[in-house]
Amino acid sequence: MAPDSLTTLVVALAVALAVAAGTALFWDRVRGWPRFAARPLAVLLCLATAAAAALVGVNHELELFGSWSEVVGAPPPTAADGPGLTAAEPGHGSGSRIVSFTVHGRASHITLPVYAYLPPGYQAHGPRLPVIEALDGFPGSPQAWLKALAAPAHLDEEIATRRMPQTIVLFPYQTVDAHRDLECTDAVDGPAMDTFLTTDVPAAVGQLLRVRTDAAGWGLIGYSAGGFCAVNLAMRHPDRYAAAASLSGYFEALTDSTTGDLYHGQKAVQNANSPLWRIAALPVPPLSLYLATAEDDHFEYSQMEKFAALAKPPMRLTLATVPLGGHSKKVWRQMEGPAFDWLAAHLAGPQPDQLYSAGKAPGVSSASTAR
Repeated sequence: MAPDSLTTLVVALAVALAVAAGTALFWDRVRGWPRFAARPLAVLLCLATAAAAALVGVNHELELFGSWSEVVGAPPPTAADGPGLTAAEPGHGSGSRIVSFTVHGRASHITLPVYAYLPPGYQAHGPRLPVIEALDGFPGSPQAWLKALAAPAHLDEEIATRRMPQTIVLFPYQTVDAHRDLECTDAVDGPAMDTFLTTDVPAAVGQLLRVRTDAAGWGLIGYSAGGFCAVNLAMRHPDRYAAAASLSGYFEALTDSTTGDLYHGQKAVQNANSPLWRIAALPVPPLSLYLATAEDDHFEYSQMEKFAALAKPPMRLTLATVPLGGHSKKVWRQMEGPAFDWLAAHLAGPQPDQLYSAGKAPGVSSASTAR
């Protein structure tokens, strides 16, 4: 039983109810001095099983941990032992597929699994398709996109209605420890997650799938901490990405109890990973950005306003809000369809392979003025 499965939730609820019922049944049957130990123990057991059931319920709803190894903080298991693709889910009725593969990062020295959405009609010898890397929040995993946010169903619909062309969407793991938020950065004297996501993942995908290899065909999307990651990575690597979408993301490099000291006190490195600092202090890259949040998500909304006030050409900015919903899955499910559509409109589309063999792959398209 996986920690996010319905079976685990049912078992947790059943255990909590059984403990509560047993406590009520035997409360007055234990007499003499043993009751002074049995009753407090029974109360603690009731509280513990109820809390466990509540945590399992939250995890089932939000897909924070998809495996028991993640719960205990171990690295996620590799998705495949070899260099090929592995079917990660049964085929969808639409013809799309979810596959998985393992990236052995030569540049980052990190090995982690990646899931990929292959659109209906994907062919191993067809045109090269644009790619979107989808990044999750913390705590979280690719399963949050695949299950809680139902990204495959959204993508199926957008492609079926031709609001999106055929596009491959990647769902990589972005931390080596499910209990630590690495913020998708190259931590000082720590894991090089930026390098893994922006160098090793594209290199591996380029060997396994028919994808565009130019920046014009690559984009990023993320929610919450993943929204920060998407904007930060795009601004740090405009030579590799043409566009990024942030759903309820923030724009400052944070350090707290979940991140630990990612920068070891090196303020210059922390600034370099802060989109608000970069847009104020460095030349603005030619990127297209889509920033969305709920108006009652106060911290993220204020961060978005600060960033938007500093945006200028050649960056092109699109803002979107919903009035209510806070920092929640409900908001992100409202936003993801329009965000995927927007990304598709700002990325180069499928490309016949002969242009690549002729050395004519296009570069990053120039962005228009900020708005």
